[in-house]
Amino acid sequence: MSESNEYQHILVAVDQSADAEKVGRQALIVAQRNHAKITLLNILEGISISAGYELMPIIPQVSDSEIIAEAKKSMRELSLKLGIPDCDTMVISALSTKEGILRAAEELKADLLVIGSHTRSGLGVLLGSTSGSIINDSPCDILTVKVS
Repeated sequence: MSESNEYQHILVAVDQSADAEKVGRQALIVAQRNHAKITLLNILEGISISAGYELMPIIPQVSDSEIIAEAKKSMRELSLKLGIPDCDTMVISALSTKEGILRAAEELKADLLVIGSHTRSGLGVLLGSTSGSIINDSPCDILTVKVS
């Protein structure tokens, strides 16, 4: 946080789910109170499973450019829903969601990261979560928003 104790740049990491708007609205409240800039971030993570001998994609044959275009469209739509059509949006590819979020936070010099956090039970608690692992390694403050 800056010397004035106000956040200057808020990075909002969202996916393309219905929960993204809730996370964005909480970030907007903090941004308005602090007169901060908001950047919406979506991470595209490579997903594949092993079938024993070869890697088979889970995602149907859709080109990378189509996936990126859809993610960018989703970020633009979210910025409009939040009433901040001129905010920066980023769609980046990363090996993991955690790695992508942390890299973006460092590169943008964000001083607050806003992410959604799902309530987990059972095996999910033992294995951890993306938000939980980010908390340990974040270069800045974090606001987690409880989502369904």
